[in-house]
Amino acid sequence: MCRGQRECFDNLIPSIDRDELLGLSRTKKLTLECGSIDLFRSTVRFFADDGERIASGSDIGTLMVLRHYGVPTRFVDWSLSPHVAAYFASVGDPRKDGEIWSFDHELYKVEGTKQWAKWTETTTYGSGDADKFDFKCTAAFTVKEPHPWFVCLFYPAGFHRQTAQLGFFSLTAKFRQDHAVAIANLLNKPTHYHRYVVPAKLKPKLRKLLRENHGIWRGSLFPDSAGAAETATLVFPRGSVGSAIDVYREPTSGR
Repeated sequence: MCRGQRECFDNLIPSIDRDELLGLSRTKKLTLECGSIDLFRSTVRFFADDGERIASGSDIGTLMVLRHYGVPTRFVDWSLSPHVAAYFASVGDPRKDGEIWSFDHELYKVEGTKQWAKWTETTTYGSGDADKFDFKCTAAFTVKEPHPWFVCLFYPAGFHRQTAQLGFFSLTAKFRQDHAVAIANLLNKPTHYHRYVVPAKLKPKLRKLLRENHGIWRGSLFPDSAGAAETATLVFPRGSVGSAIDVYREPTSGR
C-alpha cells in the first residue's frame, strides 16, 4: 500500500486534524463530519453518478467520496499502485522534495484482525468475532473517546477517481492521530513500513516517465468532469487561474 505526498511532511496527519481544525474537540469534529455528510447527500442526490450513489449509502462511504473532493476528513488515502503514489509525490512546489510512504498490507490484514478481537465494539453486534468487523465503523463515531484502533478500507468499485487511483483509505477511531505512528505501532518492525524521499530535481523526470511509460498523469487520475475542467486550466499561465490544482505546469498533449 503506497501514498505519495508532494512535500516531506514526515507525518500522515489527516486533513481534519490540520491547521485551524487541529485544536477542536472530538464532539465538534463529529458535528462537522455529520454536517458535511448530510449537506453532501442532500445536494448530490440530484446528480450523483452510480458510483457516488453507492458509496454514499453509508457515512463511512460518504466520507471517502468527500475525501476525494478535498473536504476535511480523518481519512488518509492510499493506492495499491506505487506508480500512482509516485505521481502524487512528484507534483507540487518544484523546489521541494516529495515523499512516498508504504506499508505491508498483507501483514496489516493479519495484525489488524487482532484489533477486532481485542476491542469488541469494532465487530458487528459487539460479537468479538474477529471475522465480523463492522465496516460501517460505528465505533469511530461515538462521542465517548474510542480505543486507538486503525483500519484500512475501500468502498465498492464504481466511483471514477477511486477506480483510477486504485484507492484505499486508512482511518483511526481517534482524532489527532498520525497514521504513520498508528501503522508503526500495529506492524511493529520498521521492515514492514517505509518512507522514501523523492528529490525535487527528479520530479519533472519522474512525471515524464510516469506519463510516457504508464499513462499516469493528472488527466488519467481524475476521470470526471470536475477533474477534466481543473486539468484544462493548465493551459493558462501560472497564477492566472484561481484553482486548487497542482502548482506546476504539466504540458498538454502536442504542446
